[in-house]
Amino acid sequence: MQSYTGSVTISSPVLFDDQPIGNLEVRPILASEQKQWDKLVQNHHYLGLRAIVGEAMRYVAILDGAWVALVGFGAAALKSRHRDGFIGWKPAIQWQRLKLLTNNVRFLILPEVRIKNLASKVLSLTTKRLSADWQAVYGHPILLVETFVDDSRFLGTCYKAAGWLPLGKTRGFNRNGKKYYQHGNLKTIFVRPLSLNALHLLADPMPHPELLSSEDAMNLDVVAIETTGGLIEHLRAISDPRMKRGIRHRMLSVLTVAVCAVLSGAKSYTAIGEW
Repeated sequence: MQSYTGSVTISSPVLFDDQPIGNLEVRPILASEQKQWDKLVQNHHYLGLRAIVGEAMRYVAILDGAWVALVGFGAAALKSRHRDGFIGWKPAIQWQRLKLLTNNVRFLILPEVRIKNLASKVLSLTTKRLSADWQAVYGHPILLVETFVDDSRFLGTCYKAAGWLPLGKTRGFNRNGKKYYQHGNLKTIFVRPLSLNALHLLADPMPHPELLSSEDAMNLDVVAIETTGGLIEHLRAISDPRMKRGIRHRMLSVLTVAVCAVLSGAKSYTAIGEW
């Protein structure tokens, strides 16, 4: 992660509406700043803070050397009917690509900071760099961000101003372990795709090359076919997960035909079958 230097005031001063925010900076926190970040969120956010679940990123917004806002991201919700309908992915794909989503689990404007448009500006600057930061730390991008806004406390105005889309309301349930309990507090789910083709990349049955790691990918433009170390040898090494009963074709034959179909332009399992 990129290192940062310079003097930063942790406890924010009183800042008023006419404070210019053109020089606002948003960056990931340093490892040495996490304790202070967690303490501020625990003390001043209405939900407090025990931990951020899953892969996580913590950001700080700095204005004129002072911390003015804190933003935290963690694991996306396992299920969300509005979000999943918006993406249009099937369950099997959802479980594979859920890591490409993140949840804005905490957003805090620090006490005594009162600056017009600050909240939406912080959200905008954060989402612009979020995917690249995630790639640098965890080795994969983020394609879509979500958050849940408590209707009894907030209107979600800053999210709307920053380009987030309201999709609908939750049913008022909370998960504790493997059980769900009704608490009655409805929340509005907001999402923001981080690229123009984010929904396509998330829902497409065939994984896009930019989402594959180097271990999963092979350059078929240069690989040999039947020689030592060639494509056929790689395909032959793949174990067959099928039960023996009912098998009509060798695994190697099935995979070879599938590869030929993809090279011919097939982009789905249906297209491979038709080819």
